[in-house]
Amino acid sequence: MDRSEVARPIIITLDGPNYIPWSQAMSNFLKGRKLWRYVTGDIKAPTQGAAETPTEFIARLEEWDSKNHQIITWIRNTSIPSISLQFGRFDTAHTIWDFLSTRYTTADLACQYQLLTSLCRQRQDPGQSISTFLPQIYSIWDQLTPSEPKWLCAGDSTLFATYRDQQRLILFLMGLSDIYEPVRASLLHRIPLPTLEQAISELGRGSSGGSRSFSASGSQSSGGSAPRPNECTFCHATDHRLLTCPIRVCKICRQRGPGHYRSDCPNNPTRRDTRPQSTAATAGVSSTASASPTLIDVSDLPALVQQIMSASGNPSTALSASTGSADGSDSWDRP
Repeated sequence: MDRSEVARPIIITLDGPNYIPWSQAMSNFLKGRKLWRYVTGDIKAPTQGAAETPTEFIARLEEWDSKNHQIITWIRNTSIPSISLQFGRFDTAHTIWDFLSTRYTTADLACQYQLLTSLCRQRQDPGQSISTFLPQIYSIWDQLTPSEPKWLCAGDSTLFATYRDQQRLILFLMGLSDIYEPVRASLLHRIPLPTLEQAISELGRGSSGGSRSFSASGSQSSGGSAPRPNECTFCHATDHRLLTCPIRVCKICRQRGPGHYRSDCPNNPTRRDTRPQSTAATAGVSSTASASPTLIDVSDLPALVQQIMSASGNPSTALSASTGSADGSDSWDRP
């Protein structure tokens, strides 16, 4: 154990509000040194046994006292003076730890209200990466953990953990920037719903290293790289293709979901089988044209035009004259 580790084993300094991350770091350090049971009180100060000599007992007591005060020193060195000066009345690391836990762990409704309000207001700043946004909400979740119910049944505990993970996923997605809207919508529409860690991993792959960064429109802007083979070009998810995208929206009728395309939309004015047909003559011409695979000869145009205009009740000599002359020569044939 080097000198710096003896003086300051962790980099976090306890100032009160940061008790949760401080206690996590300190407990991890002590567990790594096999000293955590001194803090919990499982290893108490030894008492002399009936068959134990005074020398043997003193040796065991000194060993325990050395470990105990070593832990107290570490707690002092990682606390601000206004907190560490209160440790003088305590003799064991166990009593100091209980004092700090009681003082700075709050689970009352007022504290929960403040933490939940802050949690719902968390928003990813423009240009902020997901890796730097996550600690903001994780620190609040850690402070809310002591107020969660303690379950005696393992099954109930598992169900609650699943529910808590889903709620955290929703709160995390709420705080993301709007540039992640396509992926956010895709994650929320998946069945089964992904876990929080799965969502973070997928979003991290999309924004790390500049390989697939999201522009303001939600499209890819990574040097013009082509989408991956199994990637949806609408929401950029990797578990489906564009044709089966659950959040794809028709730009005409705004219907959402797969199986509906703009070319087949009933409200599309350019849809071939839904174009209005004004007259019976037009319908007759359309059916004649679709039934006959041959092209119309130029010489038949005057008679065809005259037939259409007569059927519509608006015969036009001007239109007839424009299609040809009385001598049989066409306008493009005359000088």
